[in-house]
Amino acid sequence: WARSAVDRLLAGFSSDGGTETGSDIGSLLPIARSLASTLISAFGFLIIPFWVFWVLKDLPRLSSSFERALPIAWRRDGLAVMGIVDHTFGRWIRGQLILGAVVGVATFVGLIVLGELVDPVFLSFAVLLAVVAGVLELVPVIGPILSMIPTLVLAFAAADPVRVAIAVVALYLIVQQVENHVLVPQIQGDAVELHPSVVILALIAGSALFGLLGAILSVPVTAAARDIYRYCFRRLSEDDPDIPDPDAPDL
Repeated sequence: WARSAVDRLLAGFSSDGGTETGSDIGSLLPIARSLASTLISAFGFLIIPFWVFWVLKDLPRLSSSFERALPIAWRRDGLAVMGIVDHTFGRWIRGQLILGAVVGVATFVGLIVLGELVDPVFLSFAVLLAVVAGVLELVPVIGPILSMIPTLVLAFAAADPVRVAIAVVALYLIVQQVENHVLVPQIQGDAVELHPSVVILALIAGSALFGLLGAILSVPVTAAARDIYRYCFRRLSEDDPDIPDPDAPDL
């Protein structure tokens, strides 16, 4: 009985004319795919902190294993490239922390202003909401949107929820626009020594090609690629004064 019921259900979904149930499910497929893609991206982002923890925990052992795996002739250049990547990503992480702190302070000031001018409900939770905004700033693209959700929930507890919600959306949009067009290019550009226009281009290309993870890593990967190119160019240059001539006599 169960098998025949399943067969009839599948036949109804695949019929040429289509049934109302089949049409409804077919119309929900794009939404289901988008939701699944978003959940997979969020899950992948949540894995990153655990991966970083284990890498940092075993970093000396991993470095020594990597060094032993390299041929002797490649070890100098391999370790130099590892040092370049480590230096670049370290500066980028410091830039992200500074960016999160700046956004958190800006959000705190904005919530205090809303509490004084719009509704005092924000005064009691300004510090907590500012910390949430600063932490979620580390998540590009969707971080500012996620940080706005608890503030909107709080806004609906006010006396005039519609007016307060509009004020909240305006505040977070202003902070996000200043962050995207001023803070990210300047702070991240200074951290990794990239021009703001290059930072913006890297963010656009990374997010378009690789989604959320590409947006997160586009700036440090671009800076590391530039520094590795410079190192390789100098190593292959015969006239670089910083590279000693092996045929020159010892002084």
